[in-house]
Amino acid sequence: MAPSTEYEFPSFTNTLHRSVYPAISPTNPSNSASGKVVLVTGGGIGVGLGIAKAYVEAGAKTVAILGRRENILADAKKQLESAGSSQILTFKADIVDEAALDKAFASTGPIDIVVANAGYLSEPGPAATAELGDYFKAFEINIKGTLLTFRAFLKHKSSSSTPTFISLNTGAAHNVFPNYSAYSASKIGQGQLIAHLAAENPDVRVVSMHPGVLGTEMNSKSGMTISHDEMSLPAGFAVWLASAKASWVSGKFLWAHWDVEELEALRGEIEGKGLLGLGLLGWPRVEKPVVVV
Repeated sequence: MAPSTEYEFPSFTNTLHRSVYPAISPTNPSNSASGKVVLVTGGGIGVGLGIAKAYVEAGAKTVAILGRRENILADAKKQLESAGSSQILTFKADIVDEAALDKAFASTGPIDIVVANAGYLSEPGPAATAELGDYFKAFEINIKGTLLTFRAFLKHKSSSSTPTFISLNTGAAHNVFPNYSAYSASKIGQGQLIAHLAAENPDVRVVSMHPGVLGTEMNSKSGMTISHDEMSLPAGFAVWLASAKASWVSGKFLWAHWDVEELEALRGEIEGKGLLGLGLLGWPRVEKPVVVV
């Protein structure tokens, strides 16, 4: 059963946001993307388009968007061009098509920031009776697609700044909602992949981000009636994640709802205790066990 419209997720910070605020605003000078080249997958609609628009507002030099539908990309290009002075590029590409990805990245690069937003929600229903092709399509797109996107970024990343890779994930990765096992399991796998990519590539800022609950095509497909956040929330949060103040977030799993000034103040505790990563609840309980051989 999906949460009701009155349901509120627990929060890591005392303040929980549902829309943009000054600390994550694209127009805040501390979040400036001036001179940066940004690429957003699934950037033609929904959250991806909102994030692309935020980077235009933050002054990015170039914003490239990838998607599978040329008409959607054409409409998005017009919207983005009217939002600021950034060069707008569009590429028809599927994130599981390695050759198409490489071509798009090569045509855009060198790239400073990638927002891996494209994803897939399998038809909700019990795992025991799900159509397996659709069920495992979530793993193909959410995990393999994310890895291929990251590999393309490594080939074409900028060397003039700290490259940043932002992976859009979901709170469903660490919650159990019956009938959404394909989405949840593929997303928790994606989150672990991101943690490994961060550990293996210390020169790249690699972070997972839950964007909130938005009125998107995917949300409509889910059938969930939970209350929605404003699109400005994940858009601004994604811009903040690539800012100088977020230099410490690599390997973390963060929610757009959480207050970034509180997160910055909690940085010592988060890093010292290894918080905001995926793991096994309750482990370790015993720090120094008695080893019997």
